[in-house]
This record gives sequence, C-alpha cells and structure tokens, in this order.
Amino acid sequence: MGGNFLKDLLGSFFGGSDPEAQKKKVLKSIAKSLSKTKYKFYKMGSNEVDPSFAKFMFELYKAVSPAQAMIQSFENPNALKRLVLNRSLTEKQIEALDNISETAITELARKQPLKAVNEIVRGHMETFTSAYDSSRIARTDALYTKLMYFANFVQFDFYFTLKKFDNTIKEHEFTSVPKFSAINGSYIVEDLKNFIDVAWVLPFDTDWSDVFKLIKSTKGADPLPMGTWKKILARVKYLRDNHIIEMLIQLISENPLYRDEYMPKELYIVDDYIADIKKAADNTLEELQAKQTAGKVDGLLVQIFGTNEVEHLKYYNEAGSAPFERKGIGSFAYSEPLGYLKQFILDYIKKDIRELNDILTVRGEWANQQLATPMSDAFHSLVDISADITALDNSVNETVDLGLKMKTHLPRADRDKDSKGIIQSTLNQVNDTAGRQIKKAINLLISYDRNLKMILEDCVKKHQELILNWNDIDHFAEGQLKQMSIDAYKKIFAFVSLMQNFPIELTDEDE
Repeated sequence: MGGNFLKDLLGSFFGGSDPEAQKKKVLKSIAKSLSKTKYKFYKMGSNEVDPSFAKFMFELYKAVSPAQAMIQSFENPNALKRLVLNRSLTEKQIEALDNISETAITELARKQPLKAVNEIVRGHMETFTSAYDSSRIARTDALYTKLMYFANFVQFDFYFTLKKFDNTIKEHEFTSVPKFSAINGSYIVEDLKNFIDVAWVLPFDTDWSDVFKLIKSTKGADPLPMGTWKKILARVKYLRDNHIIEMLIQLISENPLYRDEYMPKELYIVDDYIADIKKAADNTLEELQAKQTAGKVDGLLVQIFGTNEVEHLKYYNEAGSAPFERKGIGSFAYSEPLGYLKQFILDYIKKDIRELNDILTVRGEWANQQLATPMSDAFHSLVDISADITALDNSVNETVDLGLKMKTHLPRADRDKDSKGIIQSTLNQVNDTAGRQIKKAINLLISYDRNLKMILEDCVKKHQELILNWNDIDHFAEGQLKQMSIDAYKKIFAFVSLMQNFPIELTDEDE
C-alpha cells in the first residue's frame, strides 16, 4: 500500500502515466542540484557516497576531538547541568544553599525547636528563590541549551561513520590521512539522519563565548579554538541551508519525498532545580519531624503502657495494609493509633478508670447530678468504642465482608480501573470509620479529663461543692481517691497527647 501511495503521490506531483519513471526523473534532478553545490558527495550511477564526504567528516572529527574528550570527561550529563546551575548562583544563594543542606538543617534542629527550624529554612529558601528573577532564569536556561547542543554535536560518533569508509582508521588518531573509499550509501543512511539530529539544531548565529568560558573555567582550556568552531558552524550551516544531507538521503533511499525535519528545543532547568532544592529541604524537615514524632510516641507509649511494643489489631494492621501499599492503591491509614486506642481502653479504661468512675459517679453524692452525667456517659461510650474497633478490625479480615471484597478485586487492580476504584473506596470507608472512632474517643477522653480536673480543684477546697461526700467515698479508695484522680488525669492527658501525633483526615467530614 505504501508503494502505491508513493506512486500516486509522485504522479499527482509530476504528472505522467509511469510513476517510477517520474521518480527517477526527480531523483536525477536532485542529483543534479547536489552536484551544483560545492560538496560533490554522491555518485549517481553506483549509488555510492564519495570519499569526499568521509574527508569532510574527518576534518570535523579532527577539529572537535579535543572538545569531545573534554565533554566525555564529565561524569554524566547532570554534571553539565550542575556546572551551568552553579555558575548562575549569587553569593547570597550559595550561602542560602549551605544553610538548607541536610547537614545544616539537622545541626540546627539540635539547637532549636523544629517549628523555629521550619521558619528559618523557609527564610533561606525565599532568599534562594527570589534571586532567580525571570531574566536570570532565561539566561541560565539558554546557556544550558547551547551547552547541550554543543555537547551533543561534538559527541557525534564520527569514528563509527568514518570506519565504514576506511576500516583501518584508529579512534582519535590524526597523524596520518586515512585512505577513504567510496561505499554504498545504504551503509550510512542512518548515520546521516543521526548527524542531522545533532547538527541542524545548532544555533548558528548566536554568541558561543559563554559556553566556551564555562567549559574553560572547569577544564582550564577552551574546548577548541573559537575561530575553528565558527568555521565548523559555517560549513554545517551551508550543508543545512542547501539541503545537502537531505538530498543525499533522498538519493540513497530513492525517496524524493524525504525531508530533514528537525525541531530545536529550548531546555529548561532552573524551575526543576528550584523544585528539587525545596523538595530536598522539605524531605529533611519531614524526616526530622518523623524522628521527633517517633521519639515522642515511644516516650508516651512507655509512659502509658510501660513499653513501646503495644499489641497490634488483628487484621487492620501494617501487614494487612502492605498489599494495597505495594500497588499504590492506599493503606490502612490509622492502624497504629487505632491499635493504641483499643489497648488503652482494654488496659486502662475498663480497669483503672472503671474503678475510679464507680467511686466518683456511682458512690459520689453530687450537688447537681447533671454534672456527673457527662462523665458517666463518656466512660460508657469509651467502653463501647472498644467493641466498635473490634468490629471494624474483623470487617477487613480477607475471608469476610469488606476484606473479602478487597481481596477479590486486588489481583485485577493493576489493569482494571473499576477494581482499583472499589478497593480505594472501601479503604476510604474503613479509614473514615477508624478516624471517626479515634476522634470520638479523643473528645470523650478530653471531656472526662475536664471533669476530673474540676473534681480535683474542688476536692482541695475546705468545703467541696461538687461531690458532697468526698471524705466518705475516699474510704472506698483507701484514702487514695485524690491520687487516683491525679494519676487518671495524667494518664488520659498523656494518651490524648499520643493521639495528637496522628492527624486524622476524613474523606467526608460531614458523614
């Protein structure tokens, strides 16, 4: 179908009843046009590329060889990017970068609170970014663009192409003139296209002094004499403007419709650089925050439970969450704090607080019984939450209910958007339920502690105004009612502090 299309197209362009004859006529015309240029690179009758082309490429190779070695001595393309970016920095920016390095931030965090460190880092980041006005960004991006075009051109594999004309040629050896022979054009047609890719995009009429100065500042010498580079640009520009390589490819491939399409691209590095610097600083701060939080959490766990190894929930836990996390679907977001909450209710609310609550709200004679009701209700609601947590935990068991639904859809989640969506929706549902349980429990604990505080403030008065029979009920606590209340207040306060290290974000706050 491609051949017929070509014939039809050529016929429509050039008329006549024989497209092949017309194509030959066009190719002959292209060969004639090529012969009128100053580079006679092609032998029409034999479809061979003339040794003069190899000689032309050898002269380019010899001229750019020192630059090729210089560019290749850089570790990788990122080294060139770093070279340009470093050159763009002001003294204030360099100082700001030093102050937001991982080492500097970590050291600062040893001396100041993390909140203050965040403010200081933000200030240095503002100093760094504000120095990059639009003009500086444009100059930096333009310099990098030219440098990469230069690097790509001088690193073209001239040796690979030239070896096809003389297989005895040695890489970077210029003491003797190679003996090039004509070769069938089909051997180098891809080389020609690759040359177009790196050569035609060069900005021929621009000032290259900034690129040469940049390389010299690092390597101690110009990559090649500026005069030589200008001559190379002029010769390559002549090839491009006169479509010489394009005509070569048309003749070799016998395709007069071939066009040397190329599209110069501006390269932009400053915006990404700023984003990377900010991300690195943010990551350092987040790691410090995570370590600080982990330290706080461990300390509070030991204070509350006597150990930082607290029993996990049975199914709503890290292990159960892992399959979803590996596929990037989501996770059991609140498995850690929900596990702590259940254990706190089982170990403390249902035991120590139950005893204290019975003494205060059942045996206590309140001046106004309505004042005791919130405290009693909070206790019983907290006990009920323990059962709710167990129900949620069991619901994600993969053999029943929500867990079975997610397990069923998990194998298809990579290729089936509906399955992935069902799992994500289910995870949101489960996490929202867990989040609401935690929020409710925290509010109940705060309410209970608020009442304990009022009781403690009242019990030191000469005449109690809340619980009128304090001395009587203290008997049931063996004279330790005040201390029991103090201990309970501190324990609940510590647990609420622990929970505040795990922010809750519901997908539907109104639900």
